[in-house]
Amino acid sequence: MNERRPSIVVTGASGFIGRHFVIAVSEKFRLFCIARRGQKEIGIPYHDNIHWLQVDITNRKNLLNVFNYIKDQGGADYVLHLAGYYDFTLEENPAYEKINITGTRYILDMSKLLGIKRFIFSSSLAACKFPPPGKALTEESPADADFPYARSKKSAEKMIREYSEVFPCSIVRLAAVYSDWCEYPMLYMLLKYWLSGNKLISKIVTGYGESAVPYIHIKDLINLFLRIIEISDILPRLAIYNATPQGSVSHNELFEAVTRYYYGHGFKPIRIPKFLAFLGLAIISFLGRLNSQKTLEQPWMANYIDKKLSVNASATYNSLGWKPTPRYHILRRLLFLTEKMTSRPNDWAFRNEALLHRVVYRKSITIYDILTELRESLVEKIVEEVMKPENEQRFPNYRKMYREMLKWYITLNYQLVAATVRSRDRAMIPSYAQEIAYRRYIYGFEAEEVKDLMLLIGKTMRESLLLKPELKGSKQKVDDYIILTAQLAADEFEDIYEILQNQSPYRLTPIKKTEHLTSSENLKKIVRQLEDIHIDPLSNRPSVDVIFKDYGVMITLINQHE
Repeated sequence: MNERRPSIVVTGASGFIGRHFVIAVSEKFRLFCIARRGQKEIGIPYHDNIHWLQVDITNRKNLLNVFNYIKDQGGADYVLHLAGYYDFTLEENPAYEKINITGTRYILDMSKLLGIKRFIFSSSLAACKFPPPGKALTEESPADADFPYARSKKSAEKMIREYSEVFPCSIVRLAAVYSDWCEYPMLYMLLKYWLSGNKLISKIVTGYGESAVPYIHIKDLINLFLRIIEISDILPRLAIYNATPQGSVSHNELFEAVTRYYYGHGFKPIRIPKFLAFLGLAIISFLGRLNSQKTLEQPWMANYIDKKLSVNASATYNSLGWKPTPRYHILRRLLFLTEKMTSRPNDWAFRNEALLHRVVYRKSITIYDILTELRESLVEKIVEEVMKPENEQRFPNYRKMYREMLKWYITLNYQLVAATVRSRDRAMIPSYAQEIAYRRYIYGFEAEEVKDLMLLIGKTMRESLLLKPELKGSKQKVDDYIILTAQLAADEFEDIYEILQNQSPYRLTPIKKTEHLTSSENLKKIVRQLEDIHIDPLSNRPSVDVIFKDYGVMITLINQHE
């Protein structure tokens, strides 16, 4: 039974590592997946063991509600904190402080509520300075690299040391994580050039080809996380583990292996001096900015040419009884990567290009958070608009409702639009529109009135959003998320009305009788789909029986917590 399964809170569940982890372990664990993107959007199949909680970890209020939900569901045993921000500019960005530091603090604070057995934090070997020639990083190496991402990880590791007095913690410093589809941007960039078929570009190796980092396959990383969970009771209260094979892999080794696998024979590389590589990177980056496009290639990368990030992970192997699987070593696994690239080029390009161009902080989340914050005031504003004397002909039936009932239905429509913004999925609209259209048609509402209320809600939401400074320059996004969704729902209402108007009166009579006898179960099911019950329940939901004025029909809306 689900209740007896160990449970894990997974932050960053919609990211590359999170997605693979959730899919791999969903049969064995209950998973509370905290993510910015929707489950359907990232392709994780629905499963009884998966609770998908779409929330921004920097929103403390929403996050508290999420953890209260988890607690109500029986709590969690472990927290796997994968959420984080990184870009390739090497420039300061407020997201490092907001997500990697403040967000981590919030997750640690919330974990106190759950009485967890262990907190597992994904850090990075990149947070450490490159070791001197001939030396290697170990688990004792400090997170002392001096660029924004590294500093944010150093701060997060320091916090976790402090929280280890509250619950056991494990810090896992990751090597470059890749899959059989690549899905690691720096490796993808190299493969893209080397396997381009261009007689010049496909042979270029920068410097002496000694640039080197360690790589770990996603399956090995998942097994490491599972191993920590498996032996958590005997692990120290705080420890650092290096998730990596021994040593590192150079560009020379990668180039020799991948060209041999792809072309059937190796090539002699064309070596580009460091200063020419810097110039080339600068030109690519400059042209990208001219076209308003961010490029992975950045001039600072030339500073790392011929440097080696070698690692000694012996202490991790001994502590955990875990080692990377030999067949997953990057130099052997490149054969699988090149096979995927050649046999399924569209899937290969889609997975990797999507990863490159992913916007870290989505406008949809910003818009949803604002809509949640404004919901009560905007619902009240819409009610006032409906009740204005000049709208007597436009909303004759809605004006006959008790005010609390009117607020309830406006909130329901409002939450429909907000939910589609958050999930970026309008698939729920047809079922919602069908249910509401049936109900409104039976009680004498004209299609135009039902449509107009939805359009008024969309218009009110849009106008308020465009006043927010954080959405400056986002008019098109707001229109796409709000106006198009409201219009789609209005069109669905009209379609259903057209079908109903062509029905025989005798077929509608049983519907009316059934509607009189039920307690709006279908509507309540839809409400539960639209409500973000894990984050911010509908505040305008009636908790007692209410009655339509002048209709003689009672509709009982039971509080969901009863």
